[in-house]
Amino acid sequence: MSSGLKIFREDFLNANTWPQRKDGVPLDLLDNLNSDELRVAENELIAIADTKDDWPIKGLGHIKSEKSLPKLYELLKRSKKLMKVTIAEAIYQICGDEQMINIALTETPKISNEFALIDVMYTLSKFQDGRVKNLLNDYRNHTKYLVAYNATQALGLPTEPVVDKFRDHKPTSFWNRITSPWNN
Repeated sequence: MSSGLKIFREDFLNANTWPQRKDGVPLDLLDNLNSDELRVAENELIAIADTKDDWPIKGLGHIKSEKSLPKLYELLKRSKKLMKVTIAEAIYQICGDEQMINIALTETPKISNEFALIDVMYTLSKFQDGRVKNLLNDYRNHTKYLVAYNATQALGLPTEPVVDKFRDHKPTSFWNRITSPWNN
C-alpha cells in the first residue's frame, strides 16, 4: 500500500478522534493521491458514505465522483437539514444539478442549531447562485454572533462590521437579567 493511501485511510477514512477531526475535512489528502490511489479512495468513500458522517460525502464532492451519484441521490432522499444541504452541495459539485440549489434554499431555514448553521454557511458559499448569496446575506443579520460572523466570512466580506455590531451587545441570558440591578 502506498504511503498516500495509508495516510488517507488513517487520517480521513478512519478518522474518529477529536484531534483527527477538529480542523475539518482534510481534502488535501485526496488531492495528494495519484490516479490509481484516487480510484481506490473513491470506492472506499462510496462504500462508507451514509447520513451519519459528512466527511465521505464532502470527499466525494471534492473529487467530483460521478460514480457516487446514485448513492448520493439515494442518501439525499433519507436525509434532512444540514446533512441534506451537504449532500446536495456534493451532488452540485459533481454534476451541477440545479435542483440541489432549491434543496439547499428549502432546508437551510429549517436549521435552528447555531453550530449547524455555521457549517451550512460555508457549504452554501460553494453554490454559485444569486439566491444562495441573498440567503447568506440575510444570515449576516442573524441574532447569533457566530452565525452572522461566519455568513459574512463565507461571502468573503470583511467581518469588522459584524464584530462592531455585536461588541456592545448585552447578553440576555437568564443570569444577566436577574443580576442586572447589580450591573448598573
